[in-house]
Amino acid sequence: MAAAAPVQSLKEEATCFICMEYFVDPVSVECGHTFCLSCITRSWEGLQADFPCPQCREISQNKSLRPNRHLAHVVKISKQFQALSATLHEANLCREHEEKLKLFCEDDQEPICVVCSVSRDHRPHRVLPIREAVQEYKEKFTSYLDWSKKELEDTLELLRKEETKLTQVEAKFKSQREQITNEFEKLQQFLEQEKCSHLSNLEEQEKKRLQRIKETVTKFEKQQFVLRSWITEIELKCQQQDMEILKDPKTVLSRYENMKTRKADGDTLMDKKDETVKDEEYGEEYGEEYGEEYGEEYDEEYDEEVDLQLKIIESLDWRWARRFAVAMTLDPDTAHRNLILSEDGRSVSRGDRYQDLPDTPQRFTNYLMVLGRERLSSGRHYWEVEVGDKTDWELGVCDEAVNRKGVIPPTSEVEVWVVGLTDSIYIAGTSPSTLLTPRVCPRAVGFFLDYEAGRLSWYNVDDRSLLFTFSGASFPPTLRPFFSPGPNDGGENQGALRIWTVTGRE
Repeated sequence: MAAAAPVQSLKEEATCFICMEYFVDPVSVECGHTFCLSCITRSWEGLQADFPCPQCREISQNKSLRPNRHLAHVVKISKQFQALSATLHEANLCREHEEKLKLFCEDDQEPICVVCSVSRDHRPHRVLPIREAVQEYKEKFTSYLDWSKKELEDTLELLRKEETKLTQVEAKFKSQREQITNEFEKLQQFLEQEKCSHLSNLEEQEKKRLQRIKETVTKFEKQQFVLRSWITEIELKCQQQDMEILKDPKTVLSRYENMKTRKADGDTLMDKKDETVKDEEYGEEYGEEYGEEYGEEYDEEYDEEVDLQLKIIESLDWRWARRFAVAMTLDPDTAHRNLILSEDGRSVSRGDRYQDLPDTPQRFTNYLMVLGRERLSSGRHYWEVEVGDKTDWELGVCDEAVNRKGVIPPTSEVEVWVVGLTDSIYIAGTSPSTLLTPRVCPRAVGFFLDYEAGRLSWYNVDDRSLLFTFSGASFPPTLRPFFSPGPNDGGENQGALRIWTVTGRE
């Protein structure tokens, strides 16, 4: 037991409950508890009635404060004992017996005097001489110090490693940011160069095309001038006297036969002497022949060049869209009971009969449809669906609030964006419908949604061409992809719609 316990108990009895210090001008309230006058006054400040005791919360009807002179005297004695105890402690003397502190009590963990060691409080305790206790604890503290220093070294080493790792990670991410920035700058530069190159080629082709057409127009205009001259000459010939008409008819007949022959051969209607005729309207000689190089052969060549450039541009657009590829799976809770979903949730086909599934509010009952799990409410998203050789299918996105039980009318406020194949015809779901004419029948369809831009595009993955684009759309708050494998058509349309994993595909 601590020798200073009585002194501590005395101090606690002389301590104010409010300020936790020695009482100053102690006063008692009706319940008997005592406080410093200033403390209880501040506690009741502003109250007109019902004055609670800060310690027991008993209510007094008035501010009845009685000075506690006896407690004030106890406070004075407690302070004296406190001062004496401090003096004894500084002199290494026992506060209770005023003897030299020569022993150390292991149980109470405090120095004691010889008298304390034989007292009832310490008699059963393990006691050591002060010097032995000091040596023992110094050794313990030294071991603690060694352990703490080792821990500090280990901590500092770990800190250095983490700081090095931090520097490396920061440098790595900085490098990756720079790399990504550089790659996008290169991509932008590449796209800009490709755009300029294709536009330049297109402009050059346009110039050549227009120039040749203009040359062709000029030749036909000159030809019509020759024909008009010939017609005028014949009309004048017919108006002449009989004998004049018969004067040298061979020349007229020969020129006529010559023009018919040249027309049949695809040549100009002019004979050799006409080819050098000048006319004031054009101010140049008509000396070139009109041949096949200005006809359908050149048209086909020009159209092929333009078509090639458009294919390149569409391929670039498709490759850019695939950068936003997302994982897509089917939501079985929305599937029509006639649809069969794969275990991995990535393919759907038409079944032969209804499945025993609960008719939940989420499930479609009138349409052979199933929604994707993913909800699209912002950003850019791309996914691909294999249609194979199916003869009937519909794919697209719809408002999450689409009617699952009734009919979806064309003018419904719940909007659907769809493309599909039916009766060997590819159609986009516009109003009226838009007929699509893909260069190659798609065996896989790519979807690109740019929510903020209001754009939804379909691509033919086989030749990387653009099938159709809805642009300027005002999308609802949440979109869901949907998939419809269509009817079986007597077994000809049994194939499944399969969602591809886009990563790694080219």
